[in-house]
Amino acid sequence: MCIRDRPQNPKTPIREGKICTGDSLCVGIFLKSYPFPYPILMVEKIPLEMKALVRSSDPAKVVEVAAVPVPKPDNGQVLIRVEACPINPSDEYFAAGVYGLQDKLILKPPIIPGFEGSGVVVGLGADVPAELMNQRVAFSGDPHGKEKWSGSWAQYVCADSKVCVPVGDLPFEETCGLFVNPVTVMGFLLEAKTRKSKGIVHTAAASSLGKMLVKMCLKEGVELINVVRRDAQGEELRKLGAKHVLNQNAPGFVQQLSQLTNTLDVSLCFDAVSGPLVGKLLAGMPNGSTVLVYGGLDQSPIAGIDTRDITFREKKLAGFWMSKADIFKPEEFPKAMKTILDDIKLSLIHICR
Repeated sequence: MCIRDRPQNPKTPIREGKICTGDSLCVGIFLKSYPFPYPILMVEKIPLEMKALVRSSDPAKVVEVAAVPVPKPDNGQVLIRVEACPINPSDEYFAAGVYGLQDKLILKPPIIPGFEGSGVVVGLGADVPAELMNQRVAFSGDPHGKEKWSGSWAQYVCADSKVCVPVGDLPFEETCGLFVNPVTVMGFLLEAKTRKSKGIVHTAAASSLGKMLVKMCLKEGVELINVVRRDAQGEELRKLGAKHVLNQNAPGFVQQLSQLTNTLDVSLCFDAVSGPLVGKLLAGMPNGSTVLVYGGLDQSPIAGIDTRDITFREKKLAGFWMSKADIFKPEEFPKAMKTILDDIKLSLIHICR
């Protein structure tokens, strides 16, 4: 869902979708700026100010539109004219001030959310290869431990040139989410392989990430048990090729999960929901299994855990944070990005669907 299609109610929470930041401005919030000279090597005239969505000081709002200075690229950085960016749950939580390690967030206002996006390189800082100029790229960034950082929910953003991935002629809408969801899916598959689980249980399976995981598990031959909230979501996943779908709200869910995980020898679960569902997941997993929580869509504390599952049945509960997961080594980054781009070209995965 594009932000221009959302109700213009500041209390309405941001949900999965994408923001288009071109001059044709969604809901009139991204306005074309006047051109001013810019004191760094640029491929086009850059304004001194830009429109951005920033964390709001008004408790009734999550973000608000503001005019802020266009960031200047430091050494090793590029300036990117943003064309598209996703709205992931992690972006929503960051915008609300509840994501990550708050004591490590030392950013000074204005704070602009948005962990990734795509656009065109229009300026270079020092020590950046000249061939990046005017390239269409996908980019990502992590604000933790930084005083200067700007997110992608703006007309311009600075990004580390080493994590800018040229995307060629692929649409910006299909490459703006090149990092968060695809890399997380890679992490799930690697974790399953490391833990010698023959498959994965995944909750919130009808999400963009969930649909991507369906495709990747089919490609890699990994069993996947998809957990959804509504039967209609299950039908949608089956059309993508999903073999195993369970409704978490159906009678007998725990028993169905137990039967399926034991039959398929699946001992690993990735949960994006949290809340009382975690207790049900642990109850339905085989002895010695692990549930890794990577999201909190339920927005309530983890609950319903039977102590015997932890003590006698040796089931484990832990967190999974992509930023700290060390999914691949720096030298493996180019190959991983090429794999993701190839999958997009072959329509094996879709970023914003």
